[in-house]
Amino acid sequence: MHEYVIARGVVESVRNFSLNFGCGVKRFKVLVGELSMLDIGVLREALEGLIAASEVRGADFSIEIEPARISCGSCGNIISFGEAVSHLSEEEREMIHFLPDLIASYAACRRCGSLDLRIISGRGVSVRDVVFTEG
Repeated sequence: MHEYVIARGVVESVRNFSLNFGCGVKRFKVLVGELSMLDIGVLREALEGLIAASEVRGADFSIEIEPARISCGSCGNIISFGEAVSHLSEEEREMIHFLPDLIASYAACRRCGSLDLRIISGRGVSVRDVVFTEG
């Protein structure tokens, strides 16, 4: 259950923000990469439970999905992950879903044909837009 471990890390980060600034936390956003393979419902439940039992009790949060984007190392073209894999078979798309770095083995840049493709967003989890309370 990766979601619980991720939720713990998020709550610890928000708690540390709170302690460092000497104030409470009103709300924050969790940005979850499209390729993270996390169950958003399970993550939400874990966050709710951990927040309720922590020093940041009462903080509201939202979860947003960060789209995965691919960049061509040769020409700089940037496309969505969905665009990059749209022409592939279902089996190839599933393989890349589990091992995203294989994108360059199955897809090429639509602009220049290069295989030098890199995932530049949509993989991780981050805490954003923390709003503090007074005192």
